[in-house]
Amino acid sequence: MSSEDKNKNDLDNDSDSNLVSIRGTDCFVHRWEAKNNNDESNNNPKALIVLYHGFLAHGGYPTVRYAAEFFAQAGYAVVAIDFPGHGKSGGMRGYLESADDLIEDGIAMCQYAQSLYINENDNENKNKNKIPLVLCGSSMGGAIALSVARQLSQASVDDDSVIPMVIMMAPMLKLNVSSIEHTALQCLAFVTPTLKLIPSSSTDSSKQYRDEKKRKECEEDGLLDSPGTSNNIRVASALTCVDITLNISKDFNTISNPYLLLIADEDMVVKNEGSEEFHTKNISQDKTKINYPALHGLLCEPSPLFDTIKTDILNWLDKRISYK
Repeated sequence: MSSEDKNKNDLDNDSDSNLVSIRGTDCFVHRWEAKNNNDESNNNPKALIVLYHGFLAHGGYPTVRYAAEFFAQAGYAVVAIDFPGHGKSGGMRGYLESADDLIEDGIAMCQYAQSLYINENDNENKNKNKIPLVLCGSSMGGAIALSVARQLSQASVDDDSVIPMVIMMAPMLKLNVSSIEHTALQCLAFVTPTLKLIPSSSTDSSKQYRDEKKRKECEEDGLLDSPGTSNNIRVASALTCVDITLNISKDFNTISNPYLLLIADEDMVVKNEGSEEFHTKNISQDKTKINYPALHGLLCEPSPLFDTIKTDILNWLDKRISYK
């Protein structure tokens, strides 16, 4: 089955879905409605959570879905959108053109998600009707969540927008790439941006997911490349990931958003030094960091560690959200 065919398959895990155009690309929207104590839809969610998936994953990928499901069960509305080239969205598979475009897409996704929970016709109470906003992501998605939160917070000074909180799970805030390698990537991306040329061991599921059942679920995900497909990643995509980490690291000391930072101590995909540096340098007055004896895919740890991580996330969030 080709990646284009797989891109059309239905996902059974989101309660509602549709397409939204982002910079001319049709992107697939996953939604999980908030639940009440009777496991029924709750029209008054505690907050809106926008979930950003990692590189080569998508909004319905197991690690994203696990988070979405326990957020929704706890009374939060959740929206996740497949980035172009990922999941059920259009675009060249696994292709990220630039860091700037990716963050622009992340902002557009957040704004679209907010529009689903704002009465646009109620101009008098529009700002009052805005519910709390939480940006959450793992790996590349964590870096995007932080980058989007920073930009939205800067804009909120002028238009009284909601300042987002951030939850980062094993975020991609630093990669093991030297300045010489970065320069080489820039040159290659200029010449042949779409070529699958950059080897990556991070696609090895055994280095990311400890729980065997969850690992198998990730490996058999129908929207990923077929087994046997080259693990090499496109040149521009590799450069985009590096540039995201470099760009956000320059702004560490200007970020003041409330955040929860979850670090996997046995991470073999990202360098945890980036997360530790961020936690030290940022100026947030509400910062929480928790380390776990885990691999990169934190939500693919077996219980009881998975249950601990889930409880820590929900406890942190519930303490900061006042239920309407």
